[in-house]
Amino acid sequence: MEIAEIEKTVRKILSEELNNDSATLSSDDGHHGIFSDVDDAIAAAKKAQEIYVDQPFSVRNQVIQAIKDGFRPYLKKIATDIKEETGMGTVEAKVAKLKNALYNTPGPEILQPEAETGDGGLVMYEYSPFGVIGAVGPSTNPAETVIANSIMMLAGGNTLYFGAHPGAKNITRWTIEKLNDFVAEATGLHNLVVGIEEPTIESVQHMMQHPDIAMLSITGGPAVVHQALISGKKAVGAGAGNPPAIVDATANLDLAAHNIVTSAAFDNNILCTAEKEVVVEQSVKDELIAKMQQKGAFLVKDSAQIEHLAEMTIQDNGTPDRKYIGKDATFILDAAHIPYEGDPKVVIFEAPKDHPLVMTEMLMPLLPIVCCPDFTSVLKTAVEVEKGCHHTASIHSENLPHINQAAHRMNTSIFVVNGPTFCGTGVTEDGTNSGASALTIATPTGEGTCTAKTFTRRRRLNSPEGFSLRSWK
Repeated sequence: MEIAEIEKTVRKILSEELNNDSATLSSDDGHHGIFSDVDDAIAAAKKAQEIYVDQPFSVRNQVIQAIKDGFRPYLKKIATDIKEETGMGTVEAKVAKLKNALYNTPGPEILQPEAETGDGGLVMYEYSPFGVIGAVGPSTNPAETVIANSIMMLAGGNTLYFGAHPGAKNITRWTIEKLNDFVAEATGLHNLVVGIEEPTIESVQHMMQHPDIAMLSITGGPAVVHQALISGKKAVGAGAGNPPAIVDATANLDLAAHNIVTSAAFDNNILCTAEKEVVVEQSVKDELIAKMQQKGAFLVKDSAQIEHLAEMTIQDNGTPDRKYIGKDATFILDAAHIPYEGDPKVVIFEAPKDHPLVMTEMLMPLLPIVCCPDFTSVLKTAVEVEKGCHHTASIHSENLPHINQAAHRMNTSIFVVNGPTFCGTGVTEDGTNSGASALTIATPTGEGTCTAKTFTRRRRLNSPEGFSLRSWK
């Protein structure tokens, strides 16, 4: 046998043995990451993390690349399945969000070590994993959140238990199963991301209290975020928002109208960053409304119809009726028996600042317009209707002091100037990169737009005897 053939045979045997070892240490037993029981799922993720954390850093890159390559052919299918299961949003917007999650979410490359050297020796900082992270995702962005969370958390060396929203359990399960298949085929590792067959509120509560969950990342309403914050664990909470779009007298109204209508209509307004109300100076209000109509908005003028919209879409407990969340503007207009022409993308109407449709995060293409006499009152009103969520806000202005003042005063995790607010999540109209993907926006706990660094521990190493190229003592 020639040397080349011997070498090839040896490599084959070693490869088979390594794969067998990996399968033995981290076998999914045919589960593909999905288990019937929370305890079993977390146990599998913990076992997987103990193996994963010892792998070379290059393996993390292989894992992330496998996820990106694996999901690439399925984006249209996933978007369609999300739309069919949840009944919310549009397929086109979901494809854009999936691309953003898959290709704009930073991975291991942002976890570069930091070093300080000098007469006191070497100080080094590195980013290390927490362990098994427990996450909860929304029905508004189910597969997108699985993908983005997985890239961020796996990049940090963690594994992930993902609690699906019951309203999107099928697409969430499919996404977790496929992700595990892609990773296993590329690396031989299993159960890096796990979930359960039938997610419930009780299963989420059990997960939050589980001793092997080292950290929580929760995307959802105030109640589930509150549960995470009182769990006793480190928690990243992505909470509610009510983003105002500020328009002052100096704004480019053509651009403002285009940006606001396009962004408020994107995925039928289910993004928490989407414009939920417009606060505009009196002198340009009529022209802005006219230009928004030209861009595809439908103006409701009748006060009785506006009140009917509020009564129809807001429940007695003050929350939006899920029947209309993420639905097309035409669906809502038809349900309200309001006649219209064409195919409007957003329903607009004038309302006072204390109107329920202004003060409620509606998550549907209803966009109230609040008029104020001057910029001072515009900014004050914008702060009031944002309700202290500190989530997202935008301004349309050519006045730099106004922009600066608004950015400071709004104090939001995302602030957008002369653009659609979805660009604050990394999405753009033309598909180009608008910064890192931001599907987990942790305003309540202060992390803001999360990355892989959010899900790591910053560790410090001191070596007093070395190491500096600049001096020697």
